[in-house]
Amino acid sequence: MTKNDLINQIVRLKIDLKYLKKDLQFRLDGNDIEGTKTKYNDDVNGFAKRAGTFEAYATMDNQTFKSAINDIEKMLTELK
Repeated sequence: MTKNDLINQIVRLKIDLKYLKKDLQFRLDGNDIEGTKTKYNDDVNGFAKRAGTFEAYATMDNQTFKSAINDIEKMLTELK
């Protein structure tokens, strides 16, 4: 691997990590647990609505984590 190839590889990895961080931060910011708990606090069906919302959070987080893991594996493969 030449010096130029190595520099290009590092730049690509930095860009990939930047977008991965942005995606994970978006998911973290979107999970407003306290807001969800207070939103459905006085609702008769509040428990069911909260449970559904938290299930959706978990599902979306799992998808994001799988995507992040795949991206990291791709980066590690490119480094070999």
